[in-house]
Amino acid sequence: MDEEQKLLVEELLSNGKKIDGIGKKLFFGMFASELIFPYPQIPEDEKQLINGFLSRVQHFTDTMIDPDAIDRHAKIPPSVIEGLGQLGVLGLSVPKEFGGLGMSQYVYCKAVEIIAGRCGATALFINAHQSVGLKALLLFGSKEQKKRWLVPLARGEELAAFSLTEPNAGSDAAGIETRAVFDPQKNVYRINGKKQWTTNGGVAHVLTLMAKMKVDTPTGKQDKITAFLVTPDMPGFFVTAASLEKVGMRGSQTANLEFCDLEVPAENILGPIGGGLRVCLTVLDYGRTTFGAMCTGAAKFLVANAIKHAQTRYQFKKPLAAFGLVKKKIARMSALTYAIDATTYLTAGLIDKGHTDIMLESAMLKVFASESLWTIVYDTMQIYGGRSFFTDYPFERMMRDARLNTIGEGSNEVMLAFIAAIGMRDVGFELKGFVDALKHPIKEKRILWDFMCQGLSRMWLPNIRVKSPKLSHEAKQLAQAINKFGTSVVRLLKHYRENIVDQQLELERISNAAISLYTISAVISKLDMTLTNKSLFVVAPQEVATGKFYCKMAFRSIERNLNSLFSKNDEAICRLSDLITGLSMDEEQDK
Repeated sequence: MDEEQKLLVEELLSNGKKIDGIGKKLFFGMFASELIFPYPQIPEDEKQLINGFLSRVQHFTDTMIDPDAIDRHAKIPPSVIEGLGQLGVLGLSVPKEFGGLGMSQYVYCKAVEIIAGRCGATALFINAHQSVGLKALLLFGSKEQKKRWLVPLARGEELAAFSLTEPNAGSDAAGIETRAVFDPQKNVYRINGKKQWTTNGGVAHVLTLMAKMKVDTPTGKQDKITAFLVTPDMPGFFVTAASLEKVGMRGSQTANLEFCDLEVPAENILGPIGGGLRVCLTVLDYGRTTFGAMCTGAAKFLVANAIKHAQTRYQFKKPLAAFGLVKKKIARMSALTYAIDATTYLTAGLIDKGHTDIMLESAMLKVFASESLWTIVYDTMQIYGGRSFFTDYPFERMMRDARLNTIGEGSNEVMLAFIAAIGMRDVGFELKGFVDALKHPIKEKRILWDFMCQGLSRMWLPNIRVKSPKLSHEAKQLAQAINKFGTSVVRLLKHYRENIVDQQLELERISNAAISLYTISAVISKLDMTLTNKSLFVVAPQEVATGKFYCKMAFRSIERNLNSLFSKNDEAICRLSDLITGLSMDEEQDK
């Protein structure tokens, strides 16, 4: 990792908070009980209103959205967009003062889940418009900017988009080439560059655009990313491809854009000058949480249909559900779906509680939900066999749609390295602080004392305060797994030190273990709510068994990942890959 990349990583991860949030505490071997229990749910006094709204969303979805026609024609009909606007779905989480419904992230995810269970492309369109498009304006906009644009966006009269990706810059934000130069005479920023794969880019009325510009810093002028609000009626704004052909999510309009001396008024800067990276990452947290809801909806539809088919389809005089390999798929699919649901709404609940730093939790959710849905699609198609391969069933379309989830808003491979880097950062700072303090033990005795206390706390198992005795075994296992995970993080950091950021195979194992810990926590919290609120819920034995089975699966995954740290096989993997790609020879020539 070069110096520019290190500075970028620090800018990405530095927010002034330490050991804050569920994910970060896990990396310290700690359990954020106060954030995990009780499990989020709709307040009793709002249930009637919210359930009525969700019923209207369900009715609209069932009667007005034709997913096959949307996929076939590669377009969402204007009547659907208009109807979603009239329902309030396109401004569901926007405060009422700006024309929205002012509902919670929890309810927003429920609405998206309903729609995604029928049409992934329509759900993606909503996500692009509301979770990332207008969300940047809502979170970082000035009063004047909000007053000017939010109301028509919330009502669906206008559409929003978020434009970041470029031909030479995807997850590598440092590679952004679109540039903005200030013209003091006109008080405008002149922007030149290209953007690709902008969802809603060809139909949006307002776009949040990321561009690099020279910014004054304490160490002199530096290139920093700044967010701008742009509109397609500005001279120099060109749509070079309004709707690209795609494998899946075909109904969503994905555009390529170009800017040639685009003059953007200075008052259209969104957030602080040079603060575009923070705007970008914050908005993507909401988008990734909504990805969880999209995957939940699709997974529930697939599992319900796979179970029904396995019950009614006979082979060799027995239903498919009687065969062991099918039983395995049904159990796994059901457990994964339960965990996706539990983790999605735990994460949405963090947003509703006002926790703005959910970078780690939303990234873990996105990876887990998208990978799990891909498994569920595969298992469903296997259960349906040859039928699933033809277009009179929805599964081939859902397979194509599901593929985007593992790539969009950060590919899962990038996310795995991202999760580990975020989680291990503060643990690394703590270790470095201890080593530095040893050089001046009297002067830095407070740091040494804090480190010793932190080290002692890792010797004790965290307290998982479940109310239901039926979950005591899982709670004990979770405490032991968190303790082992925290110790493993310290071992890795001591061994690799700052070079850990380049050990991607180790980062993958740590991230997978962290994801399992987070999802187990969500599942236990949801089960605990179900088992202890008998006046509100009818406890289905299969729900408890499903949740417990997921925990078994996830605990095994944690063991595999942590036990394979410092694997000698990693060197063989890298050596073979370099031999195949010729990278090792290129390195020798460079020397």
